[in-house]
Amino acid sequence: MLALLIFIPLTAVTLEQAFNSSLSQSMLQQLRVQSLTLISEFELDNQSSEAVMPEQLYNDQFNIPGSGLYAFIQSRDGILWQSLSTLNWQQQPNFLAPDIGAETFIEDFSMQNSYFLYAYTAEFESPVGYLPVSFYILQDKQVFNTEKSKFANTLWNWLGLIALLLLILLLVSLNAALLPISRLNKQIRQAESGQLKRIDQNYPPELEKLKSSINHLLDTEQQQRSRYRNSLSDLAHSLKTPLAVLSGTEGLPHQANEPINQINLQIQRQLKRAVAGTNSTFEQAVMIKPVVDKLFNAMDKVYVDKHLTLTHDIQHNELGFNGDITDLMEILGNVLDNACKAAVKQVKLSVSTNQSKLLIHIEDDGPGIPKDKREQLLERGTRLDSYKEGQGIGMAVVADLVSAYQGQLEILQSDLGGAKLSLIFPTQV
Repeated sequence: MLALLIFIPLTAVTLEQAFNSSLSQSMLQQLRVQSLTLISEFELDNQSSEAVMPEQLYNDQFNIPGSGLYAFIQSRDGILWQSLSTLNWQQQPNFLAPDIGAETFIEDFSMQNSYFLYAYTAEFESPVGYLPVSFYILQDKQVFNTEKSKFANTLWNWLGLIALLLLILLLVSLNAALLPISRLNKQIRQAESGQLKRIDQNYPPELEKLKSSINHLLDTEQQQRSRYRNSLSDLAHSLKTPLAVLSGTEGLPHQANEPINQINLQIQRQLKRAVAGTNSTFEQAVMIKPVVDKLFNAMDKVYVDKHLTLTHDIQHNELGFNGDITDLMEILGNVLDNACKAAVKQVKLSVSTNQSKLLIHIEDDGPGIPKDKREQLLERGTRLDSYKEGQGIGMAVVADLVSAYQGQLEILQSDLGGAKLSLIFPTQV
């Protein structure tokens, strides 16, 4: 498009200059012929050295005042003759005579108007020897300028129309050529959002290889995730069984029970941390509202004696979490459980999006968390289960899961009076 937009004006300028040059050359030829005609009609009186010209010249334009074609004959003594067409001239031109046998062509000779000027000098025999006589032909440029302007307007109008048609054709052609790429891009986005498992449309040969590579990537990633999860499940099973046997062994010292429980909890925690965040961006997002509804029902049953009011404010029902549903339930379940433990009457959950982030806020009307504790709890390497208000190993798991999804965990003061835990996740992980 850029090349076309540059090429068309350059073409117009080039053609316009070529046309003007052609008109100028044509005018030179015409004036040269007029000069030869004038010379053929000129005679020099041998006695007085005055010009002898017929009353009516062969070219009628020389005979009509103001016709636009004018002629002058001049010697070194001054103007010998001028055509009848110059009858109304109030200003006599000042000519420079060319050398004998030479011609001069001036494309812009200015007087009252602008003229073409052709001059030629020849020698004629006189009583005092050979006398140089110069013949001058002037052609008004008005007709020339009108013709030039008409041609320029026609040229630019037609080339503009051609450029417009070419641009439309180019846009249609580019759109048709890029349509398969747009369809492929759309299918990639659908695969990224989980609406497609494989790219299945037909594409031109140039894109088929890319399509095969993307499908291979999707298949390989799915297989790797499955193998990873299976390996972790096998590891968890192989570790749980010896621990169960060990904890059920008779005669085991009472002091060993606590370390065994700690080992079991650490295994669970690290397995969850390893599995978290391994979901592909090509997997469908988990809808948050159904998970929240299910957790609220569970919390109502667990804390039925507290008669809590659980409310949620979800910006859109279609809001999703780019991750595993088990991880989402683990995160929200632990945070809601702790909020319900701390709450007096009310727990509120809100979900919204801000640019490229998913924001989940869980608030309660309990005693809250002191500011000095918040900084301590958010320090890297400090266990969140050190918070005494019911924040056990569950909050440590939450912190690990949030970190695995490249998220952030913030502890603030709620408008309800208690704590406000903010979970911030990127919309693509």
